[in-house]
Amino acid sequence: MVNPEQHFKPGRLAITCLNAECIRGRANSNDDILTPHLLFNLPTNGIASLPLKQSRIGTRKGHNVTFDNEVVCFDIANPELLLIDDDISIIVQLRDGIKGLIAQCKASIIDVLLTSDEITKSLSVLNPSDTTSNSAVNLTFAFVKAYPGMLKVDLGTFKNCIDNNIKRYVVLSTADGQSKTSSLADSSNLEGGFSFWVDERNWFGEIDVEIHEEGGDMIIGEGRLNILNCLKGDDVMTNSLISMTWDRGLNQLTPSISVRHLFLVAGSVRVQCISANGVRAVANPRVVFKAAGRTYMTEKPTLIKSASLLWNKLLLIPVVSEASFNIEYGDFDQLSGQFESYGFSVLNLLSLYESASIDESVYLKQQNELGEISIDGGWISMTLQFVFQGQSNIAFPRDQETVKSYIPRDTDTFTASTKNDGQGFSEADIRQAFNKIDLDKNGYIGAAELRHCLMCMGEHVTEAEIDMMISMLGDAGQVSFKSFRAMVESPEPAKDDFSSLYVPTRAGNQDNIMQDMFIQHMQTHNITKADVLRAWDSLRRSALSSMRGSIMKFRRGYDQLAEIMPHFGDFSRVFHLLCHNACNEIDGRELLMCFATIISFSVEDKCKLAFDMFDVDESGYFSVDQIEVLLTCTHFSRRKSLKKKAYNLLRLVGVTNTGGVSMKALAVGANKFPSLVFPPIQQQEASTLVFPPIQQQEASTSSG
Repeated sequence: MVNPEQHFKPGRLAITCLNAECIRGRANSNDDILTPHLLFNLPTNGIASLPLKQSRIGTRKGHNVTFDNEVVCFDIANPELLLIDDDISIIVQLRDGIKGLIAQCKASIIDVLLTSDEITKSLSVLNPSDTTSNSAVNLTFAFVKAYPGMLKVDLGTFKNCIDNNIKRYVVLSTADGQSKTSSLADSSNLEGGFSFWVDERNWFGEIDVEIHEEGGDMIIGEGRLNILNCLKGDDVMTNSLISMTWDRGLNQLTPSISVRHLFLVAGSVRVQCISANGVRAVANPRVVFKAAGRTYMTEKPTLIKSASLLWNKLLLIPVVSEASFNIEYGDFDQLSGQFESYGFSVLNLLSLYESASIDESVYLKQQNELGEISIDGGWISMTLQFVFQGQSNIAFPRDQETVKSYIPRDTDTFTASTKNDGQGFSEADIRQAFNKIDLDKNGYIGAAELRHCLMCMGEHVTEAEIDMMISMLGDAGQVSFKSFRAMVESPEPAKDDFSSLYVPTRAGNQDNIMQDMFIQHMQTHNITKADVLRAWDSLRRSALSSMRGSIMKFRRGYDQLAEIMPHFGDFSRVFHLLCHNACNEIDGRELLMCFATIISFSVEDKCKLAFDMFDVDESGYFSVDQIEVLLTCTHFSRRKSLKKKAYNLLRLVGVTNTGGVSMKALAVGANKFPSLVFPPIQQQEASTLVFPPIQQQEASTSSG
C-alpha cells in the first residue's frame, strides 16, 4: 500500500533476468520448451500504456532455464500512471515461441521504486491450468531515479585509434539541442570538460559522441553515452568507456573513448509571484525567469486590474550553479510561442541559499519596442516569494569556485505547521493576519492600511504614532511580511531594541555624524529659513550669469559658496562632508537642501523648494534619479544606499504613465510616509556634540 507521504520519482526500472526453476510445458506433461523467454508488462491506470519488454531466448537445462543475467529496462516518466488500487505491480510471463504462455505471475514492485538498492525477488509462477506451483522466476530489480541537475563530462583518451598524427575533435550533443565541441587533439589525448543540463527533456536519451578529423565535417567515428546511467550517484566521479563505430577503411580495430562523468543533483527554488504594479497592458502578460540559459514562465495572472497583476500559482525552478536569476515581464504570443520582453531585472540568489526563504520586492527596468531602456517608462515593481530546498548538507551554488556557497539554515525555513511556543501562532495564522491588514494586496503594510485597521478596532492614534510603528519594522515606509512575522514571533515585540534586532537601522554612524554636524552648525550660526532662501536666490542668479547654452551649473568651490552664503559663517566642515571629488567642488543646491531639511520648513515648503532647485527642465515631475539626489540631502546619506527608497517612493506616489513624481504627489508621500521623504530629525544641544578634527580638509580649503 502507498504511504500518502511517499513520492515517486521518474526513472529507469532495470530487471536482471537470472533464471527460471521447475518449468514444464503444461500440467502433467514433460513436453519440451524449445524457445523459453520472459515477457514483462507494467499495467497503467489510464489510456497511456508502456510497451511490453521481452528477454532473449534462455538456455534450457532440464526443467530450469538460465537467461545469462540479461537486463531489461522500462523508462518511467510518470510513476503515478502505474498506481492501481494504491499499488504498483508487474506482470511476468514465461513464454515459448511455439507453445505460447507457459506460466505467469503478478508481483508488487512498489518497494523497488522507493529505494536505490537492488532487490532480488523469487516470484512463484503458475501454469494457466494450475492452482499451485513450485515453479519460480528469479529476478533482480533496480530503480535509477531521475533528478534534474548538471552532468559534467570530462574526455579522456582515444583507445585503439589509428596513429597517423591527424588532429581530431569530438562533438557531444543531446536530443534537446545542447552541443559541445572539444579542442583539436592528437590520436591519443583529448581535452575538454563539458556540462550538460539534465531534466525530463533528456533523462531517457543519450549523449551522441562524434569524432571529426581536422578540417572536415565528415564523421569518422560515433558512439553514445546513456544519460540515465550517469545519474547513479550524486557528486561521485565515475569512469566509463564509450565504444565507437568507425570507418573500417581507416581503422580495422574497434576504437573507444574513455570519459569521466560527475552528476550534481539540483536543488529547487519555489517561486510565488504575488503581484506586479506599473506594468504595461499586454494581451498575455507573463513573468519569465532565466537561469543559466534555461527559461521558466508563469501562467497567465489570475487577476488583471489596470496596471496591476495578481497570481496564485507556484513555479518550480531547479538550480545547481546559478548565483542569480534574470527576471523579465512581457507579452507571450501563444500562436508563435514568442515572448516579447518589456522589463527586466537581476535577482541575486545567495541570500536565498543562505536563509532558505526570502520575500523580495523586485524592480524591473522597462524597455521600449526596440529593446532599449525607456526613460519615460518608469519601473515595474513585483512582489515575489522564494523558497529554496536543496540536498542535505550540500552547499549552493554548486560548482562555483569564485562565489561563496551556503547550506540553508533550518531555523529560517518556515512551514504552515511550525508553531512558535511563546506565541502559539503558525505560519498560516501569521500570513492570514498579514493579508487582512494588507488591503491593497501589494505584499506590504503601509501607514494608511495600519491606520484603517486600528480605527476599525476603536483605537485613535496620531500620525506620529503610526509613523513610529511603521519605522520600527518597515523600510521605506512599509512593513514586509518577513518583518511582520519577526514581530509576531518575538517574545518581547515592544522592547526598545526590537527594530535593531530584526530590521536594519535607517542610517549608519557616518550618516548620523553628518546630520549632527549640520545641526551643530545651524545652531551655532543661527541659520534661519530666510537665510536658506536668500542663499538659494544668490546661487541661482550666479548659475544664470555663468550659464553656457541651456545648462546651468551649480557646482562651486568653498570660496565661491562662501561669497554667496555670507550668513552661514565658516561652513568648511559640512562642505567637505559633501565633497567627493578632486576638484573640491560640490553642488550648492545639495548643501542648501541639507540645511532646509533640519530648519523649520513645512513639508509643503520643502517640496516646493526641492522642485525649485532640482526640476531644472521644468517638467513638473521628478525622475528616479532626481528623487535619489533629494533623498541624499534629506537622509544625510550616500546615494547608493538610497536607491531602494527612491524606487519605493516612485512606486507609491508616482503618477501613472509619467514615470515620475509631481510636487503634489511628493507632498502627499511626505505626509503619508514621513520617514521615507523627510525623516524626523533628532536634534541635540550644540554643546554636547563633539566631532573629530578635519585638518587635512581645512588645509586644502585654505590653499584652494
